[in-house]
Amino acid sequence: MLTRNEDLIKILRMFAQGLNIRDIVQKFPSYDSEKIVGLLNDLVEELQPGKKSLVCRGCYVANIDGASRGNPGPGALGLVIYNDQGEIIAEGKETLGICTNNVAEYQALIKTLEMARNLYLSALLVRSDSQLLVKQMLGQYKIKDGKLKELYHKAQTLLKSFDSVEFCHVSREENKLADKLANEALDGK
Repeated sequence: MLTRNEDLIKILRMFAQGLNIRDIVQKFPSYDSEKIVGLLNDLVEELQPGKKSLVCRGCYVANIDGASRGNPGPGALGLVIYNDQGEIIAEGKETLGICTNNVAEYQALIKTLEMARNLYLSALLVRSDSQLLVKQMLGQYKIKDGKLKELYHKAQTLLKSFDSVEFCHVSREENKLADKLANEALDGK
């Protein structure tokens, strides 16, 4: 039996795929049109100004960035974790010594997963401007470099601590704060 929030997420995903209420009812008889409309009305009510949304309770967003000056060269990481209201709940920056940019990106992911685990977060969306990292974590790119394989396996082990972790590639423009923190670490700030 799905929970109310799981039902809502499933229905919203079906709408995003282009299905309408009639299609959903035909495809999934356990949903009747009244139940779908009721869930959607509840969602609209919860999203009214001044009310907290229950749909994303437990969902957190982490922006991560790794930097290396010289590639390989001095490396650093930056990370920011936001709650479901868009408020920063944690951030970090750290120097890494000499490394490649890709190693720095993985180190940023690992540090973020460790921090999120220590905060007892169960669901996380990881946003990175490293297409390589995102595609490798999604299994779309093979990992040939031995050091990256080692870091990938460490990240995979940490992922087991969560109910859900999703990965999203974003532009540098959408990752400014994490990038700024990584550069501050490199600059000794």
